[in-house]
Amino acid sequence: MTDMITAWILSALGYLCTAPATASGVGDHSLAGPLLGNVLVAGGAGLVTLSCIVAALWMLIDPGERDPNHPKYRVLDADR
Repeated sequence: MTDMITAWILSALGYLCTAPATASGVGDHSLAGPLLGNVLVAGGAGLVTLSCIVAALWMLIDPGERDPNHPKYRVLDADR
């Protein structure tokens, strides 16, 4: 199922990146189609990058692990 969804999304993005957008629908070539596709791809990549940076900072500041028997405390012990 996810392969089909991924294929559909990639197909739609490929169409947006290559298909000319026309106001009259006659086949007039324009850069609006590729520009829209490039903006969508770049915007999506930017959102993924930003969410990864936010998640990394969140886990760095407050990892959420409070169990004193967690293995990380053996690694981070002062006598090592």
